[in-house]
Amino acid sequence: MSGNIHGFNDPNRNNDNNNNNNNNNNNGYSPVLFGQMDNNLDPGEIRKESFGHFLKSICCPTFTIKSFIFIISMIDIILYIITLCYKGIKKDATELLAPQFNSLDTFGMKYPYKIYNGQVYRLILFGLLHANLIHITINLFSQFIIGCMMETEIGTLSIFLLYLFSNIGGGLFSCCINDTPGVGASVAIFGMLGAYIGYMIINWNYLDRVLGTMNKFCNLIFIIFIVLMNISYGFSNDMIDNYGHLGGLIWGFFLIFLLIKPKQENDGLGCGNNVWKIIAICTIVGLTVCEIAIFWFLVKPKKTNI
Repeated sequence: MSGNIHGFNDPNRNNDNNNNNNNNNNNGYSPVLFGQMDNNLDPGEIRKESFGHFLKSICCPTFTIKSFIFIISMIDIILYIITLCYKGIKKDATELLAPQFNSLDTFGMKYPYKIYNGQVYRLILFGLLHANLIHITINLFSQFIIGCMMETEIGTLSIFLLYLFSNIGGGLFSCCINDTPGVGASVAIFGMLGAYIGYMIINWNYLDRVLGTMNKFCNLIFIIFIVLMNISYGFSNDMIDNYGHLGGLIWGFFLIFLLIKPKQENDGLGCGNNVWKIIAICTIVGLTVCEIAIFWFLVKPKKTNI
C-alpha cells in the first residue's frame, strides 16, 4: 500500500503531488480507500497537528461524527454499557468486563433456538452487542478503519445497506451450521472486507490507471491475506463464530455489485458491470432461499444452557 509520510515532503514536490491528488479526485478516485495519504496540508501545519489529529489521519482520515460508522459505533458502545449495567459483570477471570449471558440474551444476541421460534429481530441486534471489553475494542477499531474508508467511497446509504444485510445474511448463514449463540459486529466487518474485494474487481482496469498494477495487486493480496488469516484463526478457536464471518464475507462481496457503479464503462475484469450484477443477484437470491429453507425446514436448533 502506497503512502507519503507527513512532514518529510519537499515543498516544491508537494505542489506536484497536490496537482496529482486533485486530478485523481476529479476522476472520482478516493486515495484513502487504498492507503494513500492526503498531501494538501502545508508541512508547517502538519508538524503542529495534535496526536489525536495524527491518529485520525493514520487510522480513519475521512472520519466525521455525521458518518454512519460513527453512529453505529456509538450504538455499540451504549449497548455494551447497558448490558454491563443490566445484570452486572460476569465473574470470570478469563474475560474482562463481560456482560452476563442473560443480559446479552435479553438484548438480542444471536440465539438460533429463539430465532427459529420467531425472534428474527435477533439477526439484526446481535451485531450491536459484544461479549467483553477486548471484543468490543477490537471490533470498533476494525470497524472504524475499514468502515470509514468504504463509506467515503460508496456513500452513507450504501454502507448502511451493506452493513445491515451482511450482518443478517452472515448471521443466518451461521445459524444454518451451528446452534451456538453469538454476538459482535465482526460479521458485518467481514461483509465490508468482502465488499472491498468486490470494489476492486468492479474497477479492476480503472485501478490500473490510477494506482498502477503493482499497487493494485499489493492492495488485493493484503486484504485477502487479512481475511484468510482471520478465518484460519477462527477455525482454531471455538469461541469465534467463523461461519458468521464467512457468511458476512460472501454477502458483502456480492452486495457491493448492486450498490455501486464502476468508474469506467466495461470494467470488472473485462466482464462488464451488468454481468457481475446478474451473478450477484442470482447468488444473493440463491443464498436467501437456501438459508431460509435450511434453517427453518431442515435444521432444528437446540436450546443452549449456559
